[in-house]
Amino acid sequence: MNRILRGCVPVLCAGLILILSASAQAPPQSAPASAPPGAAGPGGARGAPYVPKNLKVLPDNTDLRKVMRQFAGDLGVECEFCHAAADPVTHRSDRASDANPLKDKARFMIQMTDDLNTKYLAELPSRQYADPITCGTCHRGEKHPSVFVAPPRPEGNRPPGAPQPGAPPPAAPPAATTSAAPK
Repeated sequence: MNRILRGCVPVLCAGLILILSASAQAPPQSAPASAPPGAAGPGGARGAPYVPKNLKVLPDNTDLRKVMRQFAGDLGVECEFCHAAADPVTHRSDRASDANPLKDKARFMIQMTDDLNTKYLAELPSRQYADPITCGTCHRGEKHPSVFVAPPRPEGNRPPGAPQPGAPPPAAPPAATTSAAPK
């Protein structure tokens, strides 16, 4: 056994040296001109940049990973809430699939928040805050936003000059009269 190993090791080393020297002399392959430097495709391999499929509301140049994580955090859900569940055989998910009906509702809500930000808030004449409306504005980490119910107003908190509850209305000021009576 030792004799076989002693004979194979030099042969393997020589083969490795030949392969490595040949690859070192080969010209390096350049990345495609359309790919940004440092961009890697699926699986970390360099190639054509990822092109999303079936985008109907979001722009094509959207950073989908960032946006989807924002949606998941704003609603407190996982990806399968809007997207179709992964195939049980291949364990791969088809994010472009429209099989989940909640995906259409999500698209409607995305369009609604975009309209609120661009059509309505942008037109406010004296808007003090530049924060956009997001899914989290209403959802606050819940799948279904809760209904806002204003707390009852405390009794001692009235605007200045307001009458006390149950008090008679204030008396009318005395009328100014001029006396023209003879003396």
